[in-house]
Amino acid sequence: MGSLAELIYGSKTAEGILPDSFSLPDDTEEGKPRFADGAMDGIMIYHMGHTPLTDEEKNELVGLLKLAGDGKFDEAEGGFALFCGKHRVVSIIDDIQRLILDNKDSLDPNNMYRFAVSMLTKSADKECLKVGLSILELFDAYTDNNLADVIRTVGLSDEFTIFSVFNMRNWPNAEKEILELAKKVRGWGRIHCVDFISADDEETRKWLLFNGVDNDVVAAYSAMPVYEKSGMDALIDKDELSYEEIHAILTIADALLDEGPVSGISTFDDPEYFLERIIKKTQADYEFSEDDLKIIEALKEWKSE
Repeated sequence: MGSLAELIYGSKTAEGILPDSFSLPDDTEEGKPRFADGAMDGIMIYHMGHTPLTDEEKNELVGLLKLAGDGKFDEAEGGFALFCGKHRVVSIIDDIQRLILDNKDSLDPNNMYRFAVSMLTKSADKECLKVGLSILELFDAYTDNNLADVIRTVGLSDEFTIFSVFNMRNWPNAEKEILELAKKVRGWGRIHCVDFISADDEETRKWLLFNGVDNDVVAAYSAMPVYEKSGMDALIDKDELSYEEIHAILTIADALLDEGPVSGISTFDDPEYFLERIIKKTQADYEFSEDDLKIIEALKEWKSE
């Protein structure tokens, strides 16, 4: 089998996105449930803590890093594949980076860079590719246009989006890079992009307002970040709202009411007043859709409880 990076490159459409039917090769152990790309890491980030590495495990990790630093890439990759079978990279990324910095005097930086690029571009193992991306955070990968393009491209897969974003957040044009990636992913990848977008400009705030909670997982995951970053609160008090604006406000408010996966409306200081302001705006003359009307009714019911 070729590398995962090659698979993703070869699957891109003319629009520069992955088709809806795309998924990475299934490496699920027999008898265990199959998770959608990015789902296991997403669940770990939002719903699960992780057990810190023991001193023995940290020493094992240092040993693998030293193999890479000595140029023994195949041996190091094999070791990482086994190690990350027990510890997903999303739970040990800080350990990897800290141990590299703590041992930088004994790790050849050129070999570490070459190892990271090799893991990113040549590995057929999901966790090994993530290790490559995690190490590349410590380098100015954006200065190599070809490498930056690989990081953007593997980020099109929801399995790797957050690791690409971890790199992009340190790039000179981080806001634009993460926004463009957010537009091209729709699963867990979009949720992670929304979390890391800083919304420093009007274009980003506008995209968040109209698209930020639109994902294929659960809108509620992005409801609070979108509310806080999109300028929605100030928009509610605007004298006149277009239908597109009031529809976006209703969509975000509906996601805030859904507190199944994460906290939303209950975190507001005065949620009743917040909903009252929205309900008041809906009294204008709009041609609401059936879904809009259902949301309006849900807002009224929540407020009256």
